[in-house]
Amino acid sequence: MNLKTTLGAFALMTVVAMGATAPASGAETTSTVPRLATAHSTGTDGSLSSGQALLGSGNSHFNGNPVTIQTTNSGSLYSLNDPTRPGLSCGPLNGPVFTKTADTWGNGTGTSLETACVDVMFAAQKHWDMLRDWLGRNGVDGAGRFYPASVGLNNVNAYWDGTRAVFGHNSAHTKQLTSLDVVGYQYGLAVYEMSGSDDGNGAEARDLNKSAADIFGTLTEHYVNHPLALDEPDYLIGEEVNTVGTGPLIHMYNPSLTGQQNCYGSLLPPYYGGPQDHWFYLLAEGTNPPGKPASPVCAGPSSLTGIGIQKAARIFHLGLQRKSLGWSYGRARVATMQAAKNLYGCPEMNATKAAWTAIRVPGQVGEPTCSMPTPTPSGTPSPTSPSGPSPSGITVDPPSARVGPGGSITVQIKLSPGTPQQVPLSASGSPAGTAVSIIRDDQSTTAIINVSAGTPQGTYTITFVATSEGSAKTTHFTLIVAGDDD
Repeated sequence: MNLKTTLGAFALMTVVAMGATAPASGAETTSTVPRLATAHSTGTDGSLSSGQALLGSGNSHFNGNPVTIQTTNSGSLYSLNDPTRPGLSCGPLNGPVFTKTADTWGNGTGTSLETACVDVMFAAQKHWDMLRDWLGRNGVDGAGRFYPASVGLNNVNAYWDGTRAVFGHNSAHTKQLTSLDVVGYQYGLAVYEMSGSDDGNGAEARDLNKSAADIFGTLTEHYVNHPLALDEPDYLIGEEVNTVGTGPLIHMYNPSLTGQQNCYGSLLPPYYGGPQDHWFYLLAEGTNPPGKPASPVCAGPSSLTGIGIQKAARIFHLGLQRKSLGWSYGRARVATMQAAKNLYGCPEMNATKAAWTAIRVPGQVGEPTCSMPTPTPSGTPSPTSPSGPSPSGITVDPPSARVGPGGSITVQIKLSPGTPQQVPLSASGSPAGTAVSIIRDDQSTTAIINVSAGTPQGTYTITFVATSEGSAKTTHFTLIVAGDDD
């Protein structure tokens, strides 16, 4: 389903269209690639260009000056084309990618389209890095691909049309709609579209789609972690661009402040995504987080404690990989509870459940359950297995990935500190035509998942098990087998 996003007076509305590493801080950033590297990429006009990957200097409006952005050099020209993130480029609407003879871009003003592209490139590159470092996702589509951007839309609007992100201006004509959260929002729509399978485009699916974009925009802000003078991390959407002169378009901690729903119930158009925004804030931050806004609850306990934004993000993202026809709040509750249980365990799963209950999404048939282990009485030694090392915990990084038929992915199997590397490992649940090879040495353990060209497309759960006599620990990897056009 291709989606187009329109900026309205109260929120970024989704409508049908035709057609973990530490975050960076401050305005100056570093790149994950060398200054010079031969590369190829696709521009906004679809043409293929070749050249050297460079670190250009940009004068941005929202992200400080100067910022470092990935650019390309070919002959005597530099272009806003990122060959290290295939598909990412920026230029004016209905025009080619910006090019010039110097690798210095923008003038920092809110009305300059070249400056708008500086902000788009910076935000999009950080969005890619956040997906990789926090969520283990390889690009927007999960298979190493990004998408182009166009600026200069003569409208108070920005949208994702299924092939590119397009950005206009605010109602005062003083700023382009290219702040960190708005750029992350538009590409977040693409991540939602390319996760799991078709959602069916029902009323609840459209609301969840809109909210997913809010969440990805917020994650981009938090990953960059700008100081207060810039586009600082918060749970507001569109506050820097001031789209229609009334400040933020949504307050995720209390969507009712801008006319959206805090609680799940009867969802009517236009779809703003308030309930899931509220759920994510409660899961990440709780009801009374220090130094952050308090958040009300609609049902259940009056006080919730957050688990942190990165954990909440991984749970949300892994749950999103289970998206399917008839996607709804109830299904999202089940999917994220299962994701939390698979990724972390009972406390996080129960926190995920409590946050859904707090916005009035009721319990669902078939949702996972989790009982906390009974504590060992004080002074009583814990039982040990008669022989062999006992695994204390196991995780897989990344927890999910999208792989095309005939492709492969390498994941890291991580054992808790103190767990011997020689603990036996096995894998189960891989689809037909897929082979899982576990490779280990004294320092690390990896698994190579090879998907054959004949493997049926779909979403699969591969379970990795660490075992010893009397003890076993499991972790789950979500494999999404899908072609480029799915």
